Parts: sequence; structure tokens; C-alpha cells
Amino acid sequence: MKIILIRIFSLLFFLQTTIPPVLAAEQLGLPAPDVEPPTIVFDQYDTEIEAGIKTFTAAVSDNIGVANVTLYYKGATDVAFRTKTMKESPTDPNIYTVELSLDPVISDKLEIYIRADDVSGNSIFEGQKFSPLTFTIVPVSVPVAAGVEVSQPVTEPAAPEEEEGLATWQWVLIGLGVAALAGGGGSTSAPPLPLLALLRLPGRRHNKTCLREAL
Repeated sequence: MKIILIRIFSLLFFLQTTIPPVLAAEQLGLPAPDVEPPTIVFDQYDTEIEAGIKTFTAAVSDNIGVANVTLYYKGATDVAFRTKTMKESPTDPNIYTVELSLDPVISDKLEIYIRADDVSGNSIFEGQKFSPLTFTIVPVSVPVAAGVEVSQPVTEPAAPEEEEGLATWQWVLIGLGVAALAGGGGSTSAPPLPLLALLRLPGRRHNKTCLREAL
């Protein structure tokens, strides 16, 4: 008799622990427990985002109710993820947003993932800690107003060699040559050495013209 009772209690214990909770609740006329997690729709397709204040938006819904939505984020050089609570939109209860300040000088990469929990404790993720969503942070582009031409630097062409003016020391040589000719009484012999040197200097065409005028 004792053995039979033990077997009966063992069978009852086995049935009680192996019947699914949902089936047991339905048999007893109780509401089935919520085992359905929320859903997340995160439409951030552009992997390049500009620096500054960036708003991230996700659509989160649940069959019973959403408890909280959390954004996990970190830079490329950070070790651990930081968290920010995404706030429910005042105009749409299924839209949750959060703002992040992004600086490409601090980090040019951003890694994120989102977790949503419902009131029954069920959770779902968009991205994962080991496989986050990755974005590249780029500097803010400055648009050019319509009709405004961007001027390009203009480089002045170099003056031709023969058009260069005479330096001060060149004028000194001319003066010495003129004085030598004047002292020679108008001799038609070859010009003194300073004048010969002057004729071989850069810009010789202009120098010859100046020499003829001086003589």
C-alpha cells in the first residue's frame, strides 16, 4: 500500500512539473502568461552620420505594453557601452527617440544597439553587444548658397626676363661707364669693363636700351 501511494504522488508530481504553464492556465480558466517579446523597427540605413546632435528613432510596440527602451552606445576606442533611455514620443506612443552628441575628433566611429522590455519582462534586441550597429561620424558639411561662386586663387604670371628693371648696383655701373667715356674725351674705343659686364647681365635687352639712353 505504501509503495502504491508513493507511485501515485510521484506521478502527480511529474504531471504537475511537465505540463506547460500556458496549457495549465487555459485548463484552469486563467489568462495565459505573456511570453511574446516587443518588436523593434530601426530604419537607420545610412552608415555615415554627421557630427553634432544626432537623434536616433525606433518604433517599438508590444501586445501588452512596453516598459522601457534603452540605447547602448560607445565610440570605437571605448571599452564598455554606455546607456541612454529612449523617450516615448508625445504624439505617437510607439515611437521612441534619444539624442547623442557626436564629435569626430573624439571618435570617428559609433557602435550602438537597442534593447526593448515589455511589462511582462520579455526583451528583444536590435543589434547585439557582440555585433552592434556601426556608423562612421563625418564632419558637418557647409552648403554653398545658390548663385555664390567660390573664387579660386589666381597666380600672377612671372614677368619676362627681358622686362625686368635695373637693380641699384646696375645703375651704379652705368654711371661709372658714362663717367669713364666722358673722361676719355669721346673716344670710340671699346667700352670699359663695367659696361661690358652690364651688357651680360640678366634682362640685357632692357639694359641695352637704358644704356643707349644714358649715353
